Amino acid sequence: MPQRKKGRQQNKKKNKKKNGGAPPIRTRQTPSGASNRSGGSAAKLGQCLEGQRPSNFNMYIDRRRQDIQDKCPSFYLRYKEATKRFMDYMIQKTPKYVEGNRKSVNFIVVAADWMADSATSGNFVLNPSILKDLKISIRMRSKAAKSSFGGGDAGHEHLLSCLVYCWTVLVSLPQLRDEDKKETATAANRFEVLMEEEEEEEMDENMFPSTPVPRPKPMPEVALTIEELKTADDRTDITLFLLNLNGLMGMVRNHYESLCISLPTLKSMDIHNSAMVEATIEAAVATNMAIQQVQQLEMELQQQHPHLTTPYRMISTLVLPEITKDVSRVVREQGDSTDIPSLEKEITIFLGDCLECNFRSRSDPFNDMDTVVKFFCTKLKVNEHGASEIQEICHKIQNSVVLEAPMPYEMQLTRYLRKKGLSQYPDRKDDILKGHSWLMPTMLPNIAGDRSIIHTLRLIQIFGATIANVADDKFIEPKRGLFGPTRWCAGRATKIYGDLDELFMSDILPQWFLMCRDGIIGKVDLPRENELLTLFVLMRQFVKAPGSPVSFSLTFGLHAMLTAILETDKIFNESLEINETIFNDYFQQLEDVSYSLGSERDTELSKHKNNLWTHNMTMVAFLKNFGLDVFDKRALWNPLCAGTTFSYLCIFGNLEAGCTMIDCQHQLRITLHLFNALKINGIIKEDQVPLLDQIHKSFKKSRGVWEGPLPQRGELVKRFWICFGMNPKDAKKMAENSKLAVRRHEVDTNFEKMEGRNRKMNPVKPAEIATCYRRICNRDFHDVLDKYHNDEQRQRCGIKGTDLYPYIVRSNDTLDAIDYEQHLLSLNLPACGALMEHFVCGLGRAFQWAPHLDEEYSIPDYEKRPRFSVMFAQHLLGALDFADDPFNHEFLKIPMGKASSIFMSGFFNSIDPACFVWFQAVRGGVVPGCRIFQAVREDD
Repeated sequence: MPQRKKGRQQNKKKNKKKNGGAPPIRTRQTPSGASNRSGGSAAKLGQCLEGQRPSNFNMYIDRRRQDIQDKCPSFYLRYKEATKRFMDYMIQKTPKYVEGNRKSVNFIVVAADWMADSATSGNFVLNPSILKDLKISIRMRSKAAKSSFGGGDAGHEHLLSCLVYCWTVLVSLPQLRDEDKKETATAANRFEVLMEEEEEEEMDENMFPSTPVPRPKPMPEVALTIEELKTADDRTDITLFLLNLNGLMGMVRNHYESLCISLPTLKSMDIHNSAMVEATIEAAVATNMAIQQVQQLEMELQQQHPHLTTPYRMISTLVLPEITKDVSRVVREQGDSTDIPSLEKEITIFLGDCLECNFRSRSDPFNDMDTVVKFFCTKLKVNEHGASEIQEICHKIQNSVVLEAPMPYEMQLTRYLRKKGLSQYPDRKDDILKGHSWLMPTMLPNIAGDRSIIHTLRLIQIFGATIANVADDKFIEPKRGLFGPTRWCAGRATKIYGDLDELFMSDILPQWFLMCRDGIIGKVDLPRENELLTLFVLMRQFVKAPGSPVSFSLTFGLHAMLTAILETDKIFNESLEINETIFNDYFQQLEDVSYSLGSERDTELSKHKNNLWTHNMTMVAFLKNFGLDVFDKRALWNPLCAGTTFSYLCIFGNLEAGCTMIDCQHQLRITLHLFNALKINGIIKEDQVPLLDQIHKSFKKSRGVWEGPLPQRGELVKRFWICFGMNPKDAKKMAENSKLAVRRHEVDTNFEKMEGRNRKMNPVKPAEIATCYRRICNRDFHDVLDKYHNDEQRQRCGIKGTDLYPYIVRSNDTLDAIDYEQHLLSLNLPACGALMEHFVCGLGRAFQWAPHLDEEYSIPDYEKRPRFSVMFAQHLLGALDFADDPFNHEFLKIPMGKASSIFMSGFFNSIDPACFVWFQAVRGGVVPGCRIFQAVREDD
């Protein structure tokens, strides 16, 4: 494999020499349309971050997601492992006396015939799991063979015919019983559980014939060994990879088509436009899950084929087979490849690197254009004449790149090449004139043609040169108009190529470069960023290492951003303002409650003595750096970026950090235990206090709040103390003391009894109250079900048995969870925590407990809440638990049930929802049913 680093170092030295040893920065317009703003300064760039960096980020950062390959294995990996298991089974189960070359693909046909003969005489029984492996292998190879790229050469076609023949022979053989299966099962098949879902699927007669097929004729042994075919599957695997990319992008497209409909629908229903947030979050979550799927598929493809480490090498394998043959001919005739293990792979690497050089800008210091041919020819000992031929081939590749993904500044050359191409290849008129012909729009409608992902790849790689040439104290100021009409206007785009280039290169990429270098993404390792900020993390990696080849994962993510903009073009400008306003409203709510706590004399929260509150409030407030005015709105608040920011703020900032803040003074437990006690006594009715109804419903499954099912009358006090960290034995004693105090109307202020709390309180965990958190952050999909596709639909749209199917099922279930839990997600949990703290403090004052709490001396602030809890549990909760008439039972001449219910309903119902609701929740979604057939696009 070429050591590309050496060539890049040589280029760097050349550039430094030309510039007198200075970094190769150009203040004039570069090919990306960007130049350096001379007025940029480090001081001004420092404004990209505001507020104090939280000190408790590391506590959350340590909670990294587990290996997605183990928790969510892809179907591609299953297919590769299934093929290997089938081949190994056929060889190992066939006795050594059976004649044939066991390394040849032809041998599996011989093995199948032997198994059929042996089964007839009762000497062989088939392991049924092998049929599942065979089914997966046939299905995936058939999908690749049906594509416009084909399924490979004659050797791969022969392999597929052999597999189909084996299916028709083996499917009718006797199989092992269930008890025998367990004995023969192997631990290596870690996908067995997932494979069970294939059993009920209706079979495609073309893939899996139900009648015998002709026995394939043996082919020559050359290049047909099993090992060679398994490692030479790169073309088939790349085809499957692109099919998955197209399908995933189609899902993204569906979500943003629905989002575009949501705003007019809201207006027609007279619903506040903040209800768009839920749909925006859903679309972004689904898109980030798709990006994660692409990351996994790209990683697995590179593991299977180590030479395919860049998108360019994948593309060259797929679209340059004729050029590959030309280079191979030159090397064989005028070089020496005897020391090269695999000439074809070496040529693939070379051609891919040539493509990369032509995708890069000429000013890119990492462009190896001047050395790539020389390095290849030296390694393969190609003579001077052969080197000139290979140089000419590279020139053809350059022209092909210009025709495939032309840039506006290359239009003169493009027109010349098109005119020349028409004279040489008149039968390819459409491909030559339109460009973007490497990927077929009929097969890949979401990433080809006017939506070409290859065009996006070139734009990103060109922008990498601008990043590499910008000093640390400089901005990137685009030269507007180079990539299209300026300033770009929404409402006119009909395609990605051409219509969105100016927006992408002049507004989005320069701003995100700044965000990833000097903003919150670049300066801070954020908690949960791998789960919630997948695209942002990929962009940061690109900015930090602009010399690296752009990955397909990043290209897919940015292409998804452009797809989102295209699909929401009609509401683009209006959605920018809405998204920014909602984001700022959330933080205004935090500022308001923080200010209100300053006037609360009975709480630690206003005195910065509660570390949980102070540190987490600092952390959540720090997230405001996602929306600073220093960045352009189109970069920050376009549909995908806004949704990603909202999802991070909602899932991590509001939900995970909010769960810590909402009960930092035990205010949530106290409030909900009182509310539950009043409800089961019939003192407060359903819907009487809407805010507490929602919080009570949302936290019903929280172990920290309840330690089990909701407590009933007779166990209210005991369960409260267990939830407060007391062991069951001491909690029972406290309940008995409360019962005596209630019946005797005594004051129980023996605070020393709190010493019985000898275990830690269980925290309020977001995964217990929000399924969407469990799906997104913990990647827990063990209980998901496909609720939207029946067997006929799965068969018709061809999603079953592909990597699209688990993505669809998991994303649909996650989005359903977001929809079901959106009332919880719409609550500003830190603000709710502050309001409940006000309530608890006010409750103590209303019941005049202060004299009993302070006793004979002034107690420190940290002891006030535990003492308050004793008064609350033993007398107020005790009255609701044990009194004959809880509503009128008096303590200190105050009727406990009556007074507490009046104070609770009066307090929470008097609060304006604008203080704690940051977006309006609409159950069922603004556009219901948009997920039912998201796997099926009739035009695809």
